[in-house]
Amino acid sequence: MTNLYKGSVATCFALLLSVAALYAQTSISGKVVDSASGESLAGVNIVVKGKVIGTITDTNGAFSLQVSDSPPLTLVFSFVGFKTYEMAISDASTTNVEVKLEEQTVLGEEVVIAASRVEESILKSPVTVEKIDLLDIKQTAAPEFYDALANVKGVQFTSSSLNFPQINTRGFATIANVRFVQMVDGIDTQAPLLNFPTGNIVGLGELDAESMELLPGTASALYGPNAFNGVLLMRSKSPFEYQGLSAQLKGGITTSDAQGESFPFYNFGLRYAKAFKNKFAFKVNFSIFDAEDWHSTDYTTDVNRPDYPANLTGQPNFDGVNTYGDETRINFTVPVPSIGPFDLRRTGWREQDLIDNYDAKSIKGDAALHYRINDNLEVLYNYRYGGGSSVYQGSQKYALRDFTQQFHKLELRSKSFFVRGYVTATDAGDSYNMAALGGLLNERISPTASQWAPTYGQSYVLAMQGYAPGVPAGNPDEAHKFARAQADASRPAVGSAEFKQLLEAVRNDYFQRDPSGAKFIDNSRLYHGEFNYNFGDKIKFAEIQLGGNVRRYSLFSDGTIFNEAPDDGTNFQRIDIDEFGFYTQLSKTVADALKLTGSLRFDKNENFDGRVTPRISAVYTFSETHNVRASFQTGFRNPDTQAQFIYFPVGTNTLLGSTKANAQRYGVHEGGAYTIDSYNAYLASGGTLTDSGPSGGNPALLVDAYVPYVGPEQLKSFEVGYKGIFGGKFLVDLNAYYTTYTDFIGGDDYVLKSPTTHQGDKVPAGTVYSLYVNFPEDVESYGVGLGLTYNLPRGYTLSGNYNYAAFDDNSEANSQFRAGFNTPNNKFNVSIGNRKVTKNFGFNLNYRWQEEFLWQSDFGSWNVPEFGVFDAQVSYKVPSIKTIVKLGGSNIFGNDYRTNLGGPFVGQQYYLSLTFDEFFN
Repeated sequence: MTNLYKGSVATCFALLLSVAALYAQTSISGKVVDSASGESLAGVNIVVKGKVIGTITDTNGAFSLQVSDSPPLTLVFSFVGFKTYEMAISDASTTNVEVKLEEQTVLGEEVVIAASRVEESILKSPVTVEKIDLLDIKQTAAPEFYDALANVKGVQFTSSSLNFPQINTRGFATIANVRFVQMVDGIDTQAPLLNFPTGNIVGLGELDAESMELLPGTASALYGPNAFNGVLLMRSKSPFEYQGLSAQLKGGITTSDAQGESFPFYNFGLRYAKAFKNKFAFKVNFSIFDAEDWHSTDYTTDVNRPDYPANLTGQPNFDGVNTYGDETRINFTVPVPSIGPFDLRRTGWREQDLIDNYDAKSIKGDAALHYRINDNLEVLYNYRYGGGSSVYQGSQKYALRDFTQQFHKLELRSKSFFVRGYVTATDAGDSYNMAALGGLLNERISPTASQWAPTYGQSYVLAMQGYAPGVPAGNPDEAHKFARAQADASRPAVGSAEFKQLLEAVRNDYFQRDPSGAKFIDNSRLYHGEFNYNFGDKIKFAEIQLGGNVRRYSLFSDGTIFNEAPDDGTNFQRIDIDEFGFYTQLSKTVADALKLTGSLRFDKNENFDGRVTPRISAVYTFSETHNVRASFQTGFRNPDTQAQFIYFPVGTNTLLGSTKANAQRYGVHEGGAYTIDSYNAYLASGGTLTDSGPSGGNPALLVDAYVPYVGPEQLKSFEVGYKGIFGGKFLVDLNAYYTTYTDFIGGDDYVLKSPTTHQGDKVPAGTVYSLYVNFPEDVESYGVGLGLTYNLPRGYTLSGNYNYAAFDDNSEANSQFRAGFNTPNNKFNVSIGNRKVTKNFGFNLNYRWQEEFLWQSDFGSWNVPEFGVFDAQVSYKVPSIKTIVKLGGSNIFGNDYRTNLGGPFVGQQYYLSLTFDEFFN
């Protein structure tokens, strides 16, 4: 595989050396102006239709272009906020032309590529696709442009941190959304170790963001197995088309009830791009964001009983939502029959006492070099860097500290094909697991088995028998308080020198080492090569394209997360996973009204059987601007890398990758386990599971579990839709879908029957493993989305959308299965705006609401309360200094809200930004 990647790069350079530049045969020059005001337009993009050659207008609106082909040619003029204009060129020397562009509010005129991998009108897309263009990015009221996705129809927006939100479409949302693919200029931005997209923390800076296209629902037929629930394509600005210097300074405050006070934040961005003779161009970008993160301060809710109305903090088995170190369940049997057994947990530590700081920081930078070999061929190299600090929540919460992600991409492209290769590299920096930090801190203070639990038990029995000072005999509540105080007597005070020293030591020792600490390692890589060829006019009877890719995951956590050395824990080797895929698509338009499209893709991962995913669609156009569509799509998803090879103790249980190659040695699959419900019932009967088998209690309560090794999940989805424009002013976008998931991958807890070993250490019977399993019953989801946009007089735009989503997991067949739909049934969004109320003044107002819904994850289950969010911004252009001033806020006048169990309380943001652009476009 490595040789293949090297060979691909060598081929690209060979092509560069073998292609000679052609001499110019056509010369065109002129000026571009606003048709209404007559003012010159700087930064207008001008390209030769069907080629990569082009230029832009200078600060005076003038342009000059040399083309190697002879006429006839067609020039395409495009500019943000203006109608695209095409000019036919018939003279080889065309000079002093004046092009007048008409300002317009785009309604249904957007061009998208996500749905078919070719440019097409959004009205005629074969499946649902949403687009946020450059104007939307500029007009968004959200403090961060990526957050504008929260207002898009069908999107579920989840916040585990101020700077690390995750998006999902059509249900089954998680914070680590492995069913969704996010790309920046064709680069998959997932973290290779765990396969989830990293949001925009290592993505695009606002100054370089040109557009975002969202494809909800499965896209496996064109984008491969991970594109199971959707794809987001983020596109940056070309240095040929967007030149000059631009800078942005954004500052403001964050505030919430959980934070208790207001904190400043700032976001600074810088971009510079330059082209030379329309042949060579480069760009550089840099941005930095720094803020106080949202705080997670739910210290009174029990994660196992989150909707219980009473305060349970005084219970002996309390496990707080945002307290850590209290996750491990201690099954304690008191040697006095009249007192009986009880469920016990250690005393947890508050998140605010464990975390080193609540700094939410993001640093992003990239550089790109572009060279046009001739009018039809362009080669580019792009380096991208991102990193910072944040909080990530999966089965546990992680403080990401100084982590980095780097990308290198080399690409050769034309209008009909591209060949690209890229590598992704990650480094966890000083990141650590907060649950491990709390639990291991407790163990270093007083080991549970040898000190803390015996002290607690003895003190409890004495108190119940009346031998504890000040505690009446036979009072269990007071006895538990006394016992916990005795067991915690050696616990240092938070903030003391002893506490800080111990905390720092645990924080900096590595997980699953001796001594075991909370820090972990991620030094993983992703290698990817792909191509796409569109036959275009070369084949007349239909539009045909071919494509394919090869990929290698090269994973390394040094045993802190993944199972690189299960035998002795010393000989750590990288885990390499290879896969490949190829696809073809054929489109045919019949009678200029009906477009039929069929796609077929094959993918193979070395650990699983190959899969074929077809897609067929039809789009019928009537009355010019009205389109109906229907599609049948299939998709599949290989178990993600952690579902294959993770080994990660998380307190109450151990996450175990459930491929045969990883899990067979532990014996928990294929008959080696009990169900968790039966095990808990057995414990409640007074029994104990020892290495030699059940002891005491009622062993008949134990139920054997036969758990197969995990395999790919699949889906079939039907979608119908309508998109049309009435009177040129009113846009209606309606879709409905029904999806059936087969072999749905979810999580289940099972209890090990017999002892085993891991890294040379004994794993006792009774260990709880969280396994990745395929649900035997079909899971069904369905929904409806409606979007409306109305262009009012004088430039005002009113828009809104509504989304309904639901599912059926046949849960009565398996009460343990957690589907994790994590999406409200009903939600809506409404906005009104005008970017030119006057010549220089604009505004945008937006309100979104979602109803209460059930959140399910390994972290816990909880009914997330309904909430509504109101955002607003006003902007003013200052032409004399080529600057736009924007004042805005998010969740204005709103209360704190949470998007998931364990997540932070999201408050309000208020900001002021200054954006300078040399071309003022």
